[in-house]
Amino acid sequence: MSGVRGTEKRVPNRWGEGQLLRQEILDAASRLLEETGSPDGISLRAIAREAGVTAPAIYKHFKDKTELMWTLLDTVYATMAERLRAARQSAPAGDAWAGLRAVVDSYCDFALDEPRRYELLFHVGPLLPSPPQSIPHPMQRLLDAWCEAVVPYLGEAEGIGVTDGRQLAKVLWSALHGQFGLWWNVSDLTDASDLVDMRETLLLAVFGRR
Repeated sequence: MSGVRGTEKRVPNRWGEGQLLRQEILDAASRLLEETGSPDGISLRAIAREAGVTAPAIYKHFKDKTELMWTLLDTVYATMAERLRAARQSAPAGDAWAGLRAVVDSYCDFALDEPRRYELLFHVGPLLPSPPQSIPHPMQRLLDAWCEAVVPYLGEAEGIGVTDGRQLAKVLWSALHGQFGLWWNVSDLTDASDLVDMRETLLLAVFGRR
């Protein structure tokens, strides 16, 4: 329980370990968000208690709660983007379709394996004020990873009536996300195999192959 963690006395960082404390604060905020599902009921004081530090210590790293939350989302988006890139790079070199398939499968695996973190990407951001100018919207990180998989395949594919790879990446990403929304919220889609079937149908409809 987070209350138990918050009562533990934190060992102070040694000189030069400020970045470690920053990460501990982000980790504490992430745990609270995964438990509550919303930033509304989480205060900086609660985050400080979870991290085992005083509230003023947070202000040494983040201007306010909004900046902290957007920084946290940015790290989650970055982690997921790197996961997609790693999947694409693990595919056989020169096989753009295999790389794209690997990215699609990696994205779906992330949503299934880490649903709470996945929800942070799409459910927490809309509840926050606009990100500060110092933090570009983190969605861009993930979109770039999608484009890196879609554009190479589009460049060698035939018979696809779309020439804008970035737009196609957005369509593919939003369609996959919509499938998970259905699976989680519609009662008659209860088997994970339904997601596999929908994924294959989507790829066949968009790319003519699977």
